[in-house]
Amino acid sequence: MASVPVYCLCRLPYDVTRFMIECDGCQDWFHGSCVGVEEEAAAEIDLYHCPKCEVLHGPSVMKRRRGPPKPPEVEPGRPVRTGSAQFVRELRGRTFPSAEEVLLRPSGAQLTVEYLEEKTFSVPILVARKEGLGMTLPPPTFTPRDVEHYVGELR
Repeated sequence: MASVPVYCLCRLPYDVTRFMIECDGCQDWFHGSCVGVEEEAAAEIDLYHCPKCEVLHGPSVMKRRRGPPKPPEVEPGRPVRTGSAQFVRELRGRTFPSAEEVLLRPSGAQLTVEYLEEKTFSVPILVARKEGLGMTLPPPTFTPRDVEHYVGELR
């Protein structure tokens, strides 16, 4: 039976519904609620240190502010700063299509220049079966040194 990775002080598995922050010291992940970091405030942290790493590396380092503080609300129609509280609120309010709704899944034989010109690479394309692509893939043992051998070292 495969074990599920656990994170944080609480040693629970990943939960997509809970905000997590990565420690820049040990690279472990922590639930914001377990370490006292609110998601909106995380955007202001430059280097985060978990409670254990805080002892070794000192407290977390906040980002330096340049110029006067920005007003909390942005005028309608104006861009919102990535990571700001407003950005997070707006992002949470959006719904996104699933991969099943977006992905194009042509067979290898269907993937032609005409097909690509028609679809214009506007959505991701996943070719699950390579049969009919008219190309062969190198073996799994193929390395960058093999490329150098076939193409030359200066290309």
